Amino acid sequence: MRHVVYAVALALAISGSACKSNRSPARNRNVRISAASLFTKKYAQSRLSSWNVRGRAAGADCGVLFVDASIILEESMVEALHYGAGAYDVYPGGVQGFSRDHSFRGTAYRDLSGRVWTYGEISSTEALTSCH
Repeated sequence: MRHVVYAVALALAISGSACKSNRSPARNRNVRISAASLFTKKYAQSRLSSWNVRGRAAGADCGVLFVDASIILEESMVEALHYGAGAYDVYPGGVQGFSRDHSFRGTAYRDLSGRVWTYGEISSTEALTSCH
């Protein structure tokens, strides 16, 4: 009986290690890069398509969703995009919902003027860092 318990414990430990290996930093980066591409496609097909809203993974670990818009944004517009208010609700829960659903740890926005807004535990400098 004791051998069966050890065998089950060993099997669980091995399967747990396999699951953790699927969450490698390189895999997470690739998943976030793909998610940013999906974000761009979703907004290109939305009522905000004329804004040319594009997403990309940013930060050294690709953990930031960086959103570029080809218009000048006001603070209230950024907040509406982020939280998905009214006509800005392209994705359930807004950009914040997309970011959360795709495991980004923060979101940054940049408008045509170059102004940057950040949400989450990220800095403007980190948001502007290329994803490796």
